[in-house]
Amino acid sequence: MGPRETWLVFVSSYETALDAKGRVSVPASFRAALGGGSRIFVWPAMDGSGCLEGGGDELMAVYRQTLARMAPTDPHRRAFMHAIFTRSADLKMDDTGRITLPASLLEAAGITKKLVFAGAFDRFHIWEPSRFHAFDEKMSQTALDNQSALDEPFQKALEAGNLPDVATSRAGGG
Repeated sequence: MGPRETWLVFVSSYETALDAKGRVSVPASFRAALGGGSRIFVWPAMDGSGCLEGGGDELMAVYRQTLARMAPTDPHRRAFMHAIFTRSADLKMDDTGRITLPASLLEAAGITKKLVFAGAFDRFHIWEPSRFHAFDEKMSQTALDNQSALDEPFQKALEAGNLPDVATSRAGGG
């Protein structure tokens, strides 16, 4: 296999709180997943879960490319542009990794003091803790009930050679 692309991913969850000035420290591993960038975009999640969704320039580039492929007159394009670009805050981390979330976003997520940063692969979510715990329980049960949903994507990745060498050596009986 040739050189692999390095993926920066947001993993784990971190409970923290707003400081007296309304700032919050972005977890160090999330700062690393931003690839050294200090710019963060945050908006109310479109799935109705009640959390905030966020990411860096890389995530916004994915959304720009995806929406650019839709016709300018497509009502779905307009709705997604509004949900992501119009409702987002463009935040800059300070030198110590802190951001200030706007009051409108805190209110949208029901956050008053405590919050949870939760990794979500190419993005992260910011939750009010009790909402996060309810969501976590629901997602754990959904994953348990749907184990076979990974079978087909795994087989396709294996056939395409898109899995780490350890997976292909196991599949080959080694």
